Amino acid sequence: MEDKNVFEYIKAEENSFKVTRVPLTNSKDWNFKEHVERCLNVSNGWFHQGRNDGLRPYDDIVTPIVDVAFRLEGFDVKDIVPYVDDADQAYKSFIIKKFHPDWAKKHQLDTFIDEVVESSIIYDLVLVKDVNGVRPEVIPLQDIAFCDQTDIMSGPICIKHNYSVSDLLKYKGKWDDAKIDEVITMAKASKLVSTAGDQEVKTPGKYIECYELHGMFPETYLKIDGDPDKYVDQMHIVNYYTSKDGSKNGICIYKGKSKSMDDKFKSLKIDMVRSKGRACGRSIVERLFEPQVWRNYSGIKLKKMLDSSVNLFQTDSKEFANKKISELKENTVIGHEGGRPITRLDAGLQNVPTIQAYGQQQEASARVLGSASEASLGKNPVSGTPFALQDLIVQQGEGIHQYRQGKIATFFSDVLYRDLILGYLVKDMNSGQRFSEELSLDEMEEISETISTREVNGKVMAKGFDFLEGRTTNAPTPEMQSMMTEVSKANFKKTSRKFFEVINGELKDIPVRVKINIAGKQKNLAAEADKLSKLISNILVNVEGIKQIPGIGKAYNQLIEASGLSPIDFSQIIAPKEESIESPMMPKEVNNMV
Repeated sequence: MEDKNVFEYIKAEENSFKVTRVPLTNSKDWNFKEHVERCLNVSNGWFHQGRNDGLRPYDDIVTPIVDVAFRLEGFDVKDIVPYVDDADQAYKSFIIKKFHPDWAKKHQLDTFIDEVVESSIIYDLVLVKDVNGVRPEVIPLQDIAFCDQTDIMSGPICIKHNYSVSDLLKYKGKWDDAKIDEVITMAKASKLVSTAGDQEVKTPGKYIECYELHGMFPETYLKIDGDPDKYVDQMHIVNYYTSKDGSKNGICIYKGKSKSMDDKFKSLKIDMVRSKGRACGRSIVERLFEPQVWRNYSGIKLKKMLDSSVNLFQTDSKEFANKKISELKENTVIGHEGGRPITRLDAGLQNVPTIQAYGQQQEASARVLGSASEASLGKNPVSGTPFALQDLIVQQGEGIHQYRQGKIATFFSDVLYRDLILGYLVKDMNSGQRFSEELSLDEMEEISETISTREVNGKVMAKGFDFLEGRTTNAPTPEMQSMMTEVSKANFKKTSRKFFEVINGELKDIPVRVKINIAGKQKNLAAEADKLSKLISNILVNVEGIKQIPGIGKAYNQLIEASGLSPIDFSQIIAPKEESIESPMMPKEVNNMV
């Protein structure tokens, strides 16, 4: 920190960030800004070098592969299941689970999930910032002015913003109001686009370029009389303007102590081993750099050949020499001088199939690198491919996406929800909430059983007291109780949408966790249906034997488990048959039950 103030520090680090390269091995180095820019270009189907003016063919093989990755690695809010991590109050998990989907939708957490997944696929780096709200912010990596290129969480992070006037006015009362007014007055109707080499673009409204700096710096950055040897976590918001003499000066709109970097930012990089020593991992888009380059090469080669294809004619006739065919009128009959015919020269294209085959080879290579089978891309399999084989190929090809999906899901459950999101969920529920939600068939069965039992037991007890005290002559019977239970359950099941209410403070001091249940997305529905169909048919044919033959139940459990199903779901079928024992008759009269 040899720079004497924060303004000089930011500009020096930004300039260094653009050109400094990180040595990875003796033959390879890397630059953060270059990596982000190239990934952005390739993921959008743009040339990384030269103009994208349409004069060169760009045969995009990356977009469909990346779209497959978006689809396979993403998941939904409904796959995030919060629960109470307390044995005595675990029953409250149900109401939290039901409250969560609408609450998450209200705060656009589905969109937040998509942003995390897309950043991971394109760059293999996700940087999330806590903004003191329910939904954290995914930082666009192209907006980073500078960071530690070897490990983004190991040093200061500076983010470049282009605030509109309305954006900046929202911070009045939080930042320096006078400085906000000053930078708005000096603002111009343009913005600097950092991804385009800080090119200035004219805009209809004013924009204010600001740098948001986070990190641990000397105390002198906060106050003039600070201790230069004391380092504290800080946040600065800085704007630069050009004075009349051409010099560039800085204005500090805000400065103050901040949370530590680990509390303020969370990051995810999946490819940790091969990309050790650089901030971003080797993303799916980066894997496709070379196949895309050579696919474009074959396209450019074909274009040059097509451009060189011409129609040439030769003749000794002086009448038609050097005359363009296009100058002749339609339906013209041409006569030539004796012994001087007009002949066509062969100018056919050569090696076109070879060049096309090379381009197709690069596309196939890209699909392998991007783990995108023909089926996942929506292409029909080669004629004659067995369905089971095609199904197996698709499952194996999607394995890498399931692995990455699991890493992203763990990032949500063990980091983002735990540290940044769950506290807001519990706080909102503790304030007392009334909401409605649809119940599944299993949930309807479970809850109707509990509610009807509680309701009927209360009524039976009341009737019992009335009978014992002589207020009625009809004693409650088991038949009456059973009938009342069935009526209560039927009434409850009339509608699947139910209303819930959380009592104020009901979840206070209760530990809440989340799990990500993405099994539903990983299931192959056709294979699952085939397994269930075969298993059910087998059980119906052999159900008595399964129950009666000693040891066969255990073997059948192993068969069910090997099919990828849960033996618990079939426990009643495979349980050994027990001898029925007749219970003694209940007395018809209850007069003596006093």
